[in-house]
Amino acid sequence: MLNPKLVVFDFGGTLFTDGEFNLFNGMEALRLAADNPGEVATDELCRLYREIDAEVAKRSRTGGGYALEIPLSAVLRNIFARAGLKVSKSLTECEILFDRFNSERAPNPFIGELLESLYTKGIRTGVISNTVMSGEAMAAAIEESLPFARMDFVFTSADFLLCKPARDMFDAALKTAGVAPSECLYCGDSVGADVDGAHAAGIIPVLYDRKSPVGFQQQTTNGKPYYAVNSWKELAAAIV
Repeated sequence: MLNPKLVVFDFGGTLFTDGEFNLFNGMEALRLAADNPGEVATDELCRLYREIDAEVAKRSRTGGGYALEIPLSAVLRNIFARAGLKVSKSLTECEILFDRFNSERAPNPFIGELLESLYTKGIRTGVISNTVMSGEAMAAAIEESLPFARMDFVFTSADFLLCKPARDMFDAALKTAGVAPSECLYCGDSVGADVDGAHAAGIIPVLYDRKSPVGFQQQTTNGKPYYAVNSWKELAAAIV
């Protein structure tokens, strides 16, 4: 049985499953929210987005091999200025709007029950995610789909610069919550980013793998242990 004081989650693939990314719908929502929506066609906004995306795909890595994140707010500022689009909304509001319309999102099965169980037991929760979204915008997205989530913090690579498995966000989570690494679980769906990142900070990893034939079991990678679950119901049952 597990007895954590803090349980931290990845976002995409862990808390939620996202549908197919629809750039046009996201950019259309932003254009229609602008003060001068007739200034530019949505297709041109998409073209500018793809142009930037192609450039940042070449972004450099640190000496440790960690990818650097390009914040969505910077991308949107670039696009709006070059397109002559005047937007009264804040960049955070634009991030939220773009995210809301560029795909459909659904909470993963039993995540609500797990979060409610953790809250009832007095176990704190948070989010660490590799994403172009700011933590403020991602917190709004979580609140919209899981209004009872009650996350203590939401940290994103857009705000922290370095992507998982860099340990920066993991270390920040421990300091923010005031817990030891051994008192924290980190739940994600990637061995490379999530399990390895948690291990680097001494945090106990939990790998979410819905295809696993075993509900809950301990496994190892690179000689280090982690827990694997195929349902959030299994993790809820394992936490005392």
